[in-house]
Amino acid sequence: MPSNEIFHARDALTFQRTATREFEAEYWTTIAALAEGRYLNKNNADCAKDSATQARIPWPGRDLDQLGDYLLDYYRTLAGKTNTAALVGELPFRWQTDFEFPWMDGWQRNQAGAAHERNIVVVIPGRNRGEAIVMADHYDTAYMEDTYGYRSGKNDGARMAACGADDNHSATAALMLAAETFMALSREGKLARDIWLVHLTGEEFPSDCLGARHLAQTLVEGTCRLRTSDDTSVDLSHAAVRGVCVLDMIAHNNERRKDVFQIAPGADKLSLWLAWQAHVAARMWEIGVAEWNASPPRLGLGRGRRSPHGNAMPLMARHLAPHGEIRFHDDPRSTLFNTDGQIFSDAGIPAVLFMENYDIDRHGYHDSEDTMANIDLDYGAAVAAIAIETVARAAGPYG
Repeated sequence: MPSNEIFHARDALTFQRTATREFEAEYWTTIAALAEGRYLNKNNADCAKDSATQARIPWPGRDLDQLGDYLLDYYRTLAGKTNTAALVGELPFRWQTDFEFPWMDGWQRNQAGAAHERNIVVVIPGRNRGEAIVMADHYDTAYMEDTYGYRSGKNDGARMAACGADDNHSATAALMLAAETFMALSREGKLARDIWLVHLTGEEFPSDCLGARHLAQTLVEGTCRLRTSDDTSVDLSHAAVRGVCVLDMIAHNNERRKDVFQIAPGADKLSLWLAWQAHVAARMWEIGVAEWNASPPRLGLGRGRRSPHGNAMPLMARHLAPHGEIRFHDDPRSTLFNTDGQIFSDAGIPAVLFMENYDIDRHGYHDSEDTMANIDLDYGAAVAAIAIETVARAAGPYG
């Protein structure tokens, strides 16, 4: 696509669904349900067996498994409701390590065969079933560093999983809301290739991107097989993955430099092509924002604010147009290296990362404050919308 092309928001494939208050509201409530609802112990190692952790955990079970079941049910229900021929299932695998970690109940249950790890996958069909674009997040959460000693706080050594509102349920919610839009494009014949929605497991310590490593290995080896609800196995290795769009932490607007997010590609040509699609989507969103904010119901509205109490959805505000900075792999501000995206890039699979303007020192990162109080709804909804449009463009008529 020539760089002097004129962009119009009306040419977008998905903004008619995402540039709405309904999308914002559903985005907020979805993050809140994932982060501060039923699911608390969401680290793959859960539950740690040390006395400090055992004294503080609300119950001894690992909720990551129930969260995976919830995601599977969500997509199966949605595919049935929309009459979309989507495949929904899991990529199961065993957590294998070179050393033993007896303090992790999750690890021990894997070794005993009592549990397994899994990536959750939704395959939305396009016209060419031999190619796919992947939109990925990770659905596990980190241990809170202000409880086990790396930061000031209670520091009693307890390994407690964070709520994960931003890291990474802001991305998980984006994939969940993207599904219905992509399913509609599929039914309308507007997808040139398949879209895979992949909820990766085990990005956070101590797992070290184990879900991304497993998926990348099966893609390279041609052994990627999806286990569906009736316990059958579907071979996905016939589809060549043309790109992976990884979303990781997309809803905390950095106070030090506001309204910026990063588009961080790998070094290969197709990764740069993905970054270009993201740039176009961000530019189209920016143009659309100027139009949408000049008309009711956004006309005259001011800038949004974070919810003062953390649980009440912020009032409707003007649309935000965050600036997407393309940060190449050798840019010191790119944090592709610190995410699942690097795993795919290292394996030769084109990848691009969508992430907020990363600040490792802020409150709300890997700590007890990663809650709804740290979510900027207008910023997160905008970045989610841009990422959804990017995937649609990569898989659609521009693919």
